[in-house]
Amino acid sequence: MSELNKRVLVSIIFIPVLILALYFEGIPLYLMFLLLSLMGSKEYISMMRKADILIPWLWIVINPVLYSLWLLFPKAEISLLFLAIIAAMLHELSVWDEKKSVPRFFANLFGTVYTAMMPAMIVKIGFILPGSKILLALILMIWIVDSCAYFIGMRFGKRREVTLVSPRKSLEGFIAGLLAPVLISSILYIIGFGHFSPMQLVLLALAAGVFGQLGDLLESMLKRFCNVKDSSKLIPGHGGILDRTDSILLAGSFLYAALLVLP
Repeated sequence: MSELNKRVLVSIIFIPVLILALYFEGIPLYLMFLLLSLMGSKEYISMMRKADILIPWLWIVINPVLYSLWLLFPKAEISLLFLAIIAAMLHELSVWDEKKSVPRFFANLFGTVYTAMMPAMIVKIGFILPGSKILLALILMIWIVDSCAYFIGMRFGKRREVTLVSPRKSLEGFIAGLLAPVLISSILYIIGFGHFSPMQLVLLALAAGVFGQLGDLLESMLKRFCNVKDSSKLIPGHGGILDRTDSILLAGSFLYAALLVLP
């Protein structure tokens, strides 16, 4: 089976499942991102270990548990994060290494934020705006942004090496990714999809166009540091689960944080 056929087959299976979970929200959405937390933790720890940062495998269990607790006890977010900090600190104190303990401590904490806290923040959007389908709109917008940035970059991209983390990305593709969600948000407003307010549509465009692309660069930064091409080979033709959700994680987290502080 060719690489293209693998990608198409996985998309045919994966995309409808994700859309259904986003549409129905509730338990399906929780389970979808629980799987992301579990598999994402495994991929993150495996990548870090290739960079000689030996995060304990126990965090494959701890991170999904923290993800669930963040959803069950929304008022205990800071307390749970503090407990994660203490747990990581106590481990490093018990196995102190002058050169490795501090980098491992901070890498461990970022892994918890990346694979437990961010997925929980995304699911919590459903708590803030139940039934609004804003998450579905965000994911669809991110997919369109990725496609526009890729095809415009391939066809018209001349100014490359905008960032050394991902030198193949072009300025033209990045700008296309910024403009696409503005157009989509305008269309959603005109047709009245989801009955989103103008502010929510602005946040959707900003989340998908800016933070979605930054999420992709964040994952590229991690992979370059760990000297790996993909976060794993879990999904044939697509890499790992973090490769497929990097844009969603940062964009969704930003949207949750913005919805908390803006009307």
